[in-house]
Amino acid sequence: MPFKPAVSGPDGPNSDPARLLRAAGMDERELPAIAPLRFPLPLAPGIAEAPTRFTTNPRPPPSGDPLTRALAALRDLEDRYDPDLTIIEGAGGLLVPMPGGTWLSDWIDGLRAIPLVVGRLGLGTVNHTLLTIEALRTRGMNPTGFVLSKTKQRRDPSTLQNPDIIARASGLPCLGVLPHTEFPPRDWHATDLWTRLRAGESAE
Repeated sequence: MPFKPAVSGPDGPNSDPARLLRAAGMDERELPAIAPLRFPLPLAPGIAEAPTRFTTNPRPPPSGDPLTRALAALRDLEDRYDPDLTIIEGAGGLLVPMPGGTWLSDWIDGLRAIPLVVGRLGLGTVNHTLLTIEALRTRGMNPTGFVLSKTKQRRDPSTLQNPDIIARASGLPCLGVLPHTEFPPRDWHATDLWTRLRAGESAE
C-alpha cells in the first residue's frame, strides 16, 4: 500500500498521489487518505506550508502536529486495508524541510519507517546515495537497502558499475534497478522489486 504523508504542488492525474493510487490499483477516492497533507505551492512541503518558517530569525520551535496527523492517517489506512507492506514515499531527500518546521528525517523516525534509499542510476549517484546512507546511519537509522532508477533514456557508461560500487561501499544490498518508463507496471506486486522488498522486511 502506498502512503505519501506530505505532498506539494498542483493536484491532478499526474500528481504523485494520483500515480501512486494507479500503481497500487486503489480507488481514486482514497487520495485524501494516502496523501493527508497537501499544499498547492510547488516547493518542499515544509516551505509550501509556511514559506518563511525556515528563514525567520529566531526560528519558531518545531511543531509535531502535522506529523501526528499523518501518523493517524497512516494507522487508519493500515487498519482498513491490512496491507502486507506499506511503502511510504518521502519528499525529495533526507534533509528536505517538512511541515511543522521539521525535516524528513524526523518523519522517518516518527512514522516508525525502515528507510529504503532511492537514487537515480546515472552519473553522480554514488556520491548522493552514499551521503544519504551515511546521514541516515549518523541519526541511528539503518536502511534496508537501496534502489536505483533510470531517469533518462540516453546511454551513460556509469550505470554499469554504480549499483555494485554503492553496495560494496555501504554494505547494503541493491534491491532493484528500475528501467526508464513512463508508466508503472499494472501489477507492481508481481515485480522482482516487490519480492526483494518483502525479503528485506523479513530480514529485519
